[in-house]
Amino acid sequence: MKKINFLLLFLTSFLLISCDPSQGIRFTNKGESNVKVKLIINSEVKNDTFDEMKKGDSIVFNLIPHNPEEKEGYIFFGRGRWNDENIAEITKSIKSIEIENDNYTIIYKSQEAMNSLLKDNYKGIIMKSLNIKIDDNFFQ
Repeated sequence: MKKINFLLLFLTSFLLISCDPSQGIRFTNKGESNVKVKLIINSEVKNDTFDEMKKGDSIVFNLIPHNPEEKEGYIFFGRGRWNDENIAEITKSIKSIEIENDNYTIIYKSQEAMNSLLKDNYKGIIMKSLNIKIDDNFFQ
């Protein structure tokens, strides 16, 4: 019995120590109206993830609030932890981010504005994630 407990303790601690979180950007519609998120990709900066996902020059998510399968958009960059340098690199790959609902449109055009948007939505204690939650107050 002691061997089984030791083995379980060892495996649990190994998994907790060695597992890297997913590195990605999640856009979540928490509002009542449909939301469109459009990332215009900078073709001058090489980014394999964006290059695979884009159609034309952009990546578009149509987020429908009352449909669980369509209320989130996710861009997966692999395993690892976010830091300021990773966020700055991703920001360089984007020309602009447009977020709109039925009434408003917000466009982030400058590197500084996009970097702030991503950094402000980078949250968590151990397994930090980059989740941009868009509710009705987001546009005000």
